[in-house]
Amino acid sequence: MDNSEKGTTSRKKPTKKKKLLMPLMGALLLLSIVAVGAYLFFQSHFFVTAKANDVSISMLNAKAAKEKLEKLNKTEVVVIKVGDKEEQIELPKKYDITEKYLEENIGKQTIDLPLNKEFQTDLTNKLNALAFEEGIPSQDARIERVDGGFQIAPEQYGTVVDKEALIKQVIADTGKGKGSYTYDVKDFYQKPALTKNDQGLNGQLATLNKKVNKAITLDVNGEKVEFPKAEIQGVLKDDGTIDEAKVDAWVAQMSQQYGASSKPVIFKNIHGVTKKYKNNGSYGWGVDSAKTKAALVQALNSENDTEAVAVPITGDPAQSSTISKDYVEVDMDNQMMYFFKNGEKVVETAIITGRYAKNTATIPGFHTILYKATDTSLSGTMPDGSPYSVPVKFWMPLLSYGGVVTQIGIHDSDYKLEQFGNKEAYKTNFGSLGCINTPGEAMSKIFSGSYDGMPVIIYGNIYDNAPGEFDKPIDYGEPV
Repeated sequence: MDNSEKGTTSRKKPTKKKKLLMPLMGALLLLSIVAVGAYLFFQSHFFVTAKANDVSISMLNAKAAKEKLEKLNKTEVVVIKVGDKEEQIELPKKYDITEKYLEENIGKQTIDLPLNKEFQTDLTNKLNALAFEEGIPSQDARIERVDGGFQIAPEQYGTVVDKEALIKQVIADTGKGKGSYTYDVKDFYQKPALTKNDQGLNGQLATLNKKVNKAITLDVNGEKVEFPKAEIQGVLKDDGTIDEAKVDAWVAQMSQQYGASSKPVIFKNIHGVTKKYKNNGSYGWGVDSAKTKAALVQALNSENDTEAVAVPITGDPAQSSTISKDYVEVDMDNQMMYFFKNGEKVVETAIITGRYAKNTATIPGFHTILYKATDTSLSGTMPDGSPYSVPVKFWMPLLSYGGVVTQIGIHDSDYKLEQFGNKEAYKTNFGSLGCINTPGEAMSKIFSGSYDGMPVIIYGNIYDNAPGEFDKPIDYGEPV
């Protein structure tokens, strides 16, 4: 081996990995510097994509962003058109933009700017100050009556401005920053609450027309009576409910027309004279008005197209308007009284009627026995003002025309026995104060065979020329 070769040092060549490491480390260092710089930058600046109320504030600090965003508070005007005129309202400052608020929100991608607290209040006050003409109010669709039924009258649109709706719309639009604020008051006229297509209204119409076309027949003690459709329409209110007061009125009219207790009575007296007298309301049968009304209301509210109502009645349905079986007959002209039972004369007796003056007369007409009492005392005041009290064994007060309790009745008066048969006794002090004085023996038979509600027919003209005035309802009867 050569000496020169022994003293030479050998060098290794750089590897490929070492060649790549240096640039990579440089790049990483650069990125770190950039990252730190970016971090520090965006501590005081908004991100690239940052927006405030849709306005880009990319890469801006709070001060610059505030200056840019101030354009959102530019002066804007709300225009209200009223016919050919326009009302202009300048919008207040909308947003409360401060550097402090923006600094507090750096780092956010989207920012909603706070509204000026006075914005809505000021704008609302300005809009409220607007004055519009009174206008014509809108009218709701409604149900109206027509011949034979009901129909819907359509709604009518008026010209009254709904200021509340207008203000609400302006506030909403300006709050969103719509940018164009022109409004015609015609678009804000108050609208009807009910239209002709309203389901509830059409339901009421269907109910009403179903009711008004219903066929209702009443059975009034065997007689068929129709509840007319005109009457049905009359008792129905527009909302489909029933006016019960009008039902009452119709039932009262029907009762008056068909009830026996409201019809005149026919009576043939012992002399063969037949007359018609006004009923006092207690004889014969009548319609039970309360129950009939309830039945009619139920029939009207039913779902059926036809209804049959059996009318409840009061009184004796067998009593007819012709009196021929049980009754007391008082013939004042002859001062006689007759008692008939089952068509047979049971008692015939002389009597003494009221003293000869119209205010103490026995009253002609149709009466019924109100009640019966024994061993009682009749008291009152004589025409001269002096009191009286008369004990009687039998007492039957009468109910007179119009349902009047006249205090006139039939009773025994044996202390007048010697005067019975004297047809002129009633013209003396033996005349009564209107009662029918009767011998005790005859009165006993009448009392035992009579009953409450039995007819008492009184006739005669002996008081026609008597002094004074009648103070009780009288009825001489009409020839039949």
